[in-house]
Amino acid sequence: MTEQAIRYLIIDRRITQGTRGNKGQRWSERIWTTISTCETQGRSVFQFLCSALHAHFVGQSPPSLMPSGP
Repeated sequence: MTEQAIRYLIIDRRITQGTRGNKGQRWSERIWTTISTCETQGRSVFQFLCSALHAHFVGQSPPSLMPSGP
């Protein structure tokens, strides 16, 4: 299961040649973790990112990636 979960990451890194800088590496790690977590939870990645950006711009706490309950 874990190998299947990261397979698309490896394919993306191979196609894009990855990133060369530390900032790019951190961004890639964070966005791929967000995408994977949202997909695992059945949440919309787009909606989560929109909510996170909105919270940032209005000075609110960002939405959580933690599951909301059972």
